[in-house]
Amino acid sequence: MTAGAALRAALAVESLKLRRSVVARLATALVVVLVPLGSVGMVALARSPRAVGPAAAKLADYATGDLTATHLLVCAQVLSVAALAACGFYVAWSFGRELESGTAGALFGLAVPRGMIALAKSLVALAWIASCVLLAVAVTVAASAAVAAASGGSFGAWSGMWTALAAGLLGGGLALPFAWVATVTRSQLGTVGALVGVVALTQIVVLLGGGTWFPYASPSLWAGMGGADAAAAVGPPQLLLAAAVGPLAIAAVVQSWRRLTNV
Repeated sequence: MTAGAALRAALAVESLKLRRSVVARLATALVVVLVPLGSVGMVALARSPRAVGPAAAKLADYATGDLTATHLLVCAQVLSVAALAACGFYVAWSFGRELESGTAGALFGLAVPRGMIALAKSLVALAWIASCVLLAVAVTVAASAAVAAASGGSFGAWSGMWTALAAGLLGGGLALPFAWVATVTRSQLGTVGALVGVVALTQIVVLLGGGTWFPYASPSLWAGMGGADAAAAVGPPQLLLAAAVGPLAIAAVVQSWRRLTNV
C-alpha cells in the first residue's frame, strides 16, 4: 500500500469515527451553539439595566462601543478557550480510546502504518475543529446582524470576524499536544486532567505577567481577554509561536505512534 493510499484509508476510517462519536457531537454543539449565544447574550446583558453589581463590573468592557464589533470581540475571546476545550476532549477520546480499552492491538495487524493512523487522527481533528470555528463565527455574524437590524443599525465588523476565526483556530491547534498526552498515558481521563491542569496553569502564568509569550495564553490575550494593553503586547512573534504548537505536536504524536507497542 502506498503512503497516499494508506493516508486516504486512514482518513476515511477516522472521519467515520468522528461522525459517530458522541463526544464530537457534544463538543460541536458546545462550539457552534453556545459560543454565539454567549457572545450575543453577554453583550445584551452588559447593555441591559439589569447588569448591576459584580456582573456589571465584569461586563463593563462590553457595555459601550459598536454593537456588532463587540459581539465578535466576545466571540473571539470565548472561541480561543472553547476551541481548545472542545478539541482537547475530542483528541483525548480519539487517541486514548483504543489504547485505554486494550483494542489497540488490532492496529498492529493493519496494512496502514500506525504513524499514518496518528496523522489521520490529527488531520481529522483539525478539520473538524476548523469547521466548528467557522460555523460558530458564521452563526455569531448572522445573530449579530439580526440584532443590529432590529435596533436600526447595520453589520460592519468584518475585521472582528477574522480575529474570531484566527483566535478559534489557534485555540484548536493548541489542543493537539493532548493527543501525545493520551498516547503516553493511555488514559482519556488522564488526558482531560492534563487539559484542565494546563488551563489552570495558564491563569497563573497570566497573573504573574508571563502570558504574552505563553502559547496557551497569547491567543486569548490577543483577542482582548486581558484588556487593551495586554492585547497590544501580543504581536506576530507570539502568535506564530502559538501556531507552531500544533505542527510540532502532530510530529511528536506521529513519532510516538510509530514506536507504539502492544503492551
